[in-house]
Amino acid sequence: FHIFTQFKLPRLGTYILATLMKKRGWEAEVIVEEMEKLNIDEVAKAVIVGISTITSTAPRAYAIADKLKSLGVTVIMGGPHVSYLTDEALEHCDFVIRGEGEQPLMQFMDAWEGPRDFSNVSSLSFRKEDQIVHNPLGEFEQKLDNVPFPDFSLSRVKRKRVLGQLTIPIQTSRGCPFDCSFCSVTGMFGKQYRHRSTENVIAELKQYNERNNFIFFYDDNFTANRRMAKELLHAMINEGFHFQWSTQVRVDVAKDPELLDLMKQAGCHTVFIGLESVNPESLKAMKKNQTVEQIEFGIQEIQKRKIHVHGMFVFGFDEDNPKTVKGTVRFAMKN
Repeated sequence: FHIFTQFKLPRLGTYILATLMKKRGWEAEVIVEEMEKLNIDEVAKAVIVGISTITSTAPRAYAIADKLKSLGVTVIMGGPHVSYLTDEALEHCDFVIRGEGEQPLMQFMDAWEGPRDFSNVSSLSFRKEDQIVHNPLGEFEQKLDNVPFPDFSLSRVKRKRVLGQLTIPIQTSRGCPFDCSFCSVTGMFGKQYRHRSTENVIAELKQYNERNNFIFFYDDNFTANRRMAKELLHAMINEGFHFQWSTQVRVDVAKDPELLDLMKQAGCHTVFIGLESVNPESLKAMKKNQTVEQIEFGIQEIQKRKIHVHGMFVFGFDEDNPKTVKGTVRFAMKN
């Protein structure tokens, strides 16, 4: 039981990497276990299996990896959990790709299809005899337009529509200029904010019917570059799109009323915001760079435009106690 049990959203990384493998000439398939029952014997027919995991899905991911390894399948793992706890992951799999996966996976396949020398594959970790080898991290992909549009047909199972609509994940940027102490984003994608061109994002949106599809922009901070965000929103409006969509932002988006108005005009339905806490000491400890007053102002300004706010919270900092936790819960219920 974890977040994807409740919200059956595919993780984009697996589809993008499978799309790259397909373009390379391999047969590739994506299995999202929340959408279909995993047949381990079928999966074991694969030459290589890649498993992506966050921390809450790691026990299940490790169990699958253990079973596949026992059947002689080569297993590569990736995602935030194993990027941080790589030695732990290598107790269950053959290889770990740390951080961003596209370039390292293609380098890995060059080695796999060639001399099987993995020493020059960036961001790769593996066992060599009795030693664990951590190759240096590679550079981040600077031109995100080079990343292919994910091919969702690589999953056999069609996702169920909710209220007649399917949620389509699209990522327009990577990285975040902030560095909150609890967050995995900067470790995975860096502090430098990289973004796709507006033309590239519009081309991807044009693939989808706006009546049947709800767009979820997967960006960790959709409005980190306000100029680029406004450019994209203007383009969506000028194209005459009528998509409803949601995304993740910080409360400081409320400092720019023009940006909020454009978001509403372009079809924004919900924003997911890391409010984290209304205990000022906890906010300081997590280096959130926001105050309770800014949180209250942000919610007010966003809701004023009839955009829903989905608040997200973190408990368990040293500065928390039963009183501060109850205070945060009361704040969430009220707002």
